[in-house]
Amino acid sequence: MKSTFGSFDSGQVAVLQTTFDLACKELGVTSADEESRLRVAKAVIALAKVGQFDQERLKVYAISRFKAFQSEELL
Repeated sequence: MKSTFGSFDSGQVAVLQTTFDLACKELGVTSADEESRLRVAKAVIALAKVGQFDQERLKVYAISRFKAFQSEELL
């Protein structure tokens, strides 16, 4: 039996964690930057909630949402 974490099973959580780590690395977000890490995590989870678990798509989405948010802050 697979264990579950909220609405995700353990395999999906593993994909989300790896995607989160890769997106943070690509963005240069460190473990000390909790606010940025939260933004990346929320983007990954938002897309996963609608059924997307392709790691590359999740990563690209998270990065694009993060960059869009940063751009909006500059306005």
